Amino acid sequence: MFDIKKILFYFKKNFSKKDFILFIIIGGLFLLTRLVNLEKLPVFCDEGIYIRWAKVAWHDATWRFISLTDGRQPLQTWATIPFLKLFPNDALLAGRLFSVTSGLITLLGIFCLLYYLFDKKTAWTGAFLYVITPYFIFYDRIALADSAVNAGFVWILFFSILLVRTMRLDVAIIFGLISGLALLAKSSVKMFLSLAVLAPIIVWTKNFKKSFLRLLNFLLVFTGVAALALIIYNVQRLSPFMHYIDQKNTTFVMTVPELLKNPFAVFSHNLKTIPLYICGEMGWLIPFLGLLGLWRLSKKNFALASYLFLWILLPFMAIAFFSKVLFPRYLIFIGNLLMILSAYFLSHLRNKKTRIVFFAFIIAVSVYYNYGIIVDPTKLAFPPIDRGQYIEGETAGWGAREIMEYSRERSNEKPVIILAEGNFGLIADVLDVFIKPGDKISIRGYWPLDVEALYKNQADIGNSHVYVVFSQRKTFPEFWPIKLIKKYEKPGGKTAFYLFELQPK
Repeated sequence: MFDIKKILFYFKKNFSKKDFILFIIIGGLFLLTRLVNLEKLPVFCDEGIYIRWAKVAWHDATWRFISLTDGRQPLQTWATIPFLKLFPNDALLAGRLFSVTSGLITLLGIFCLLYYLFDKKTAWTGAFLYVITPYFIFYDRIALADSAVNAGFVWILFFSILLVRTMRLDVAIIFGLISGLALLAKSSVKMFLSLAVLAPIIVWTKNFKKSFLRLLNFLLVFTGVAALALIIYNVQRLSPFMHYIDQKNTTFVMTVPELLKNPFAVFSHNLKTIPLYICGEMGWLIPFLGLLGLWRLSKKNFALASYLFLWILLPFMAIAFFSKVLFPRYLIFIGNLLMILSAYFLSHLRNKKTRIVFFAFIIAVSVYYNYGIIVDPTKLAFPPIDRGQYIEGETAGWGAREIMEYSRERSNEKPVIILAEGNFGLIADVLDVFIKPGDKISIRGYWPLDVEALYKNQADIGNSHVYVVFSQRKTFPEFWPIKLIKKYEKPGGKTAFYLFELQPK
């Protein structure tokens, strides 16, 4: 039975004024690292897609499942809509606030998990590490689903342990609801729910009969959890596009027939790449301390350590064997578990001087990394694959805001038409992020954007300003009817956005 007095009494009994101060400090640090210069990083092309989906779903209820047209689950689309309502003139801020909120949910989950498993000291340590770790700061500040996946990971892990220890039906119901919502974030969440089946390892004892009975009871209750989660997940069947999810997954993950045909097609590459990505985005020391934490935990609670180890090993091997496309953001949950274990290691270090040295090094590395995330994105110290995506490559949106501001200024004279090179996931969606309600600007995406498309739109020049934006092409024939206004070069000098004005016949 819900009783607010009991809840308040629990907090009063277990949390002191010192804890309240720590709550203020860590909460403030979270907001500082997530909100300051939130729009400093240029819009990433995938952000453009997801924010446009949210805009469409907001204004047209028949397209609430628009993300399924590209095989993407709809949670991010739906959860971004409230932020768009709050900030209708700043869609990029609205989109990124979704991830900030997901990060806050993750932070709460980490604290609850560590407090439940170990103690308050470990919980505060884990919360602090999460707040300052560059891996999590970056993805809590960008409008992608991976921050929500990370939140789903923490809470599914927590409730799997809570359920196997308590075997309570109310816990099972909450577990099912959380899992169902998490499944609406991304397909990879299915892996977390599958791993939760292994939770009875934690309570297995030498008494085989008793342990087997407990296993049987858990599986029965967990079946209910999975059923509830799948009921929520299958709300997507209201859309005729749900089948695209499986089709989309084959773009990133090998099918079983593909694996059987060539089992090691991607294994050796992924085996080397996974630890480099995780360590490269976490600052190297935390993953190492996480492994030490796992080793120390195995001496005190081998069953729990085994369970957590399987949550690292099995996804690691699955990704190594199956992933055809691999980016650091796909591995964020492994980094999170290593961070959780590093918090356990640091909080249980007996040598105070050693602990101070470790914290000093972690903070120093975090400051170095986070400068590039929060202050100057051109200094982002992430692996080349992420610098290519977010900073230097064609998918980085340097100049997009400036192009739209220029177009908005010119639209005061007459409407503006922008011909954009790419009609999905490219510059058209990136520019659409910066359209505000009431703007007299329309964007027409073309792929390819060739001379025929230019000739086709010359008829609109009299009534509108017609501009042309290229993000892929680097050379432009002299006979094309376009006049260069500005080239927006990106860091590294390898790619650029080009803004032209379409000339009349």
